[in-house]
Amino acid sequence: MRKKYIKNIIVCVVCFLFIILLNFALPRLIPGDPVAYLTGMDEQSMSAEQYKFYRSALHIDENAFVQFGYYLKEIFTGGLGYSFRKQSDVAAVIGSRIDATLQISLTAVVISCLLALVWGLAAGSKRGIVDKISMPVNAIASTFPVFLIGMTLIIALSFDLKLFPYSGLNSPDVTQGGAAYFFDRIYHLILPVTSLTAAMLPSRFLLMRNTVRTAMSERYVLFARQRGLSMHRIRYSYLLKNVAPPFATMVGMSVGASIGGSVIVENLFSINGMGSLLTDAVYALDYPLIQGVLFVSASIAVVSIILTDIICIIADPKARLEGRK
Repeated sequence: MRKKYIKNIIVCVVCFLFIILLNFALPRLIPGDPVAYLTGMDEQSMSAEQYKFYRSALHIDENAFVQFGYYLKEIFTGGLGYSFRKQSDVAAVIGSRIDATLQISLTAVVISCLLALVWGLAAGSKRGIVDKISMPVNAIASTFPVFLIGMTLIIALSFDLKLFPYSGLNSPDVTQGGAAYFFDRIYHLILPVTSLTAAMLPSRFLLMRNTVRTAMSERYVLFARQRGLSMHRIRYSYLLKNVAPPFATMVGMSVGASIGGSVIVENLFSINGMGSLLTDAVYALDYPLIQGVLFVSASIAVVSIILTDIICIIADPKARLEGRK
């Protein structure tokens, strides 16, 4: 068990290093002048002086190893390169937008995973009406893409019933700071978070339900049932402890998926997060900004998985026992 977690961490680190290498190599491997890709500007619109300046600033005249050294320096100093379109460091541009993305994605991760845990424990621990209804409903719901769920909620709850706003994170007439601003932010987050949660919940429920169903055949559950313990106690005193490692892994894996889903949700609800930033960067051919957004998104996913495996090593009794041996 412990070896499995350590192997996962090593794989994540290797993937992270590959992402760094890929981000560096792609603009330089694409046919054409790398200056155009690294600045996001058309070669024909640049004067000779500008072109010379960009080649010097981007160290294009140096060999690939020297360029890679400067690239690593930009990453570890936190700059992530420079966006000539935005006239700002990529990290600064992303930093101004990432809070909106995290508010949507992390909230959806917490809600969907907790619902999947409780629902999966109830459905997987006892064959009954809950399990019979839950399985087909979630199997069908898992086929619905997040944009379809979001559009349905907008049409039904925003346009028809006029219950929730359909764009932005705050009302324009609300002053920043204070309780009114906080509750207005929550009010605007309801539909985006619900859309992403509804898209993520079915697959997570099915995972937890099947995990619980497998655990029900273990000896400790059979012994607990023979002792006459209630199903509620078996669920939350016995099953919960043993499904905790796969649940933690599910949470870690969900962070990366939620960041990707948030890109769609932000564009759908006109929210100025990393999703809309990536869309703007693609249309403007701002390659440094595209690389920065993808790098940050991938880094969040990798770090979340690594932290999850470390927590599993610390919390899982089997992993601790194996480590002592």
